[in-house]
Amino acid sequence: MSESFPAVECSIETLDRTLYASREVGDLVDTGDFILSTALYHAFGFVSGRYINYGNKPSYIEETSAIYKKFYITPAKPESVEEYVGRILGVQASKGKAKRFPHLGGHSVSQWNARPHRYAVKNWKAANLPKDQKGKNLPKFGKERVLDQQNLLIAYILPYEGDADTLASRIPRYVRFGKKRSKARIRSKVVEGMIDEGEFLTNHPFGVYDYEKMPLGDLISVKMRPVPLIVQGRYMGKFIRIPHSGKREDVVLPYKLEFLKAKR
Repeated sequence: MSESFPAVECSIETLDRTLYASREVGDLVDTGDFILSTALYHAFGFVSGRYINYGNKPSYIEETSAIYKKFYITPAKPESVEEYVGRILGVQASKGKAKRFPHLGGHSVSQWNARPHRYAVKNWKAANLPKDQKGKNLPKFGKERVLDQQNLLIAYILPYEGDADTLASRIPRYVRFGKKRSKARIRSKVVEGMIDEGEFLTNHPFGVYDYEKMPLGDLISVKMRPVPLIVQGRYMGKFIRIPHSGKREDVVLPYKLEFLKAKR
């Protein structure tokens, strides 16, 4: 028998070019299609991290120890241009009409150059690097693939303790993401979901360490740093069905996801 489950839907609109390193290939720093839960817990203000992280060692488990059983924040998934035009601009656009907005969303690639302003710069061989540069990754130039402005991504907060309205009221309207602290606008609202039980196919990403059950099949995963994602999987058990605000199918997620559960 179905059971009511209010959740919080968070629409994230990027207002700047947003950079984070999902992977680094040669001189390319690549930003993935998703914003991870690791960033959302901090950006929404539910946890506070160290301003300076000596040794580059994450402390997500310690920082979320008091709240990870109370609610779960899913990674944010990108939406289509049609969805952006409808939600943000208030214009109902079909797929054909959406092509008139080629500048909306997606990624862009730019080059950066950090060479010093000198007439000539010596190109050191790896074996002959100066002592202060040996063993360090110090790129002088490269390319960045980033999330552009006017991307729309959707994340959900699943409350297990307390109520969805209280969580929604705590989310700021504007937040910052990524290595360059890029600005984003958040629109949050409570949506009425349902808990069901049986075989289900998930269609919204969650962390590979956030659910304990093994998939039955139809598994699609994406390698992200620092946490890989499951984008789709078929499971058996309790699941949450959340109505999507647009025309897309309902969102289906496992019930009782817990942030980094397998690592605790």
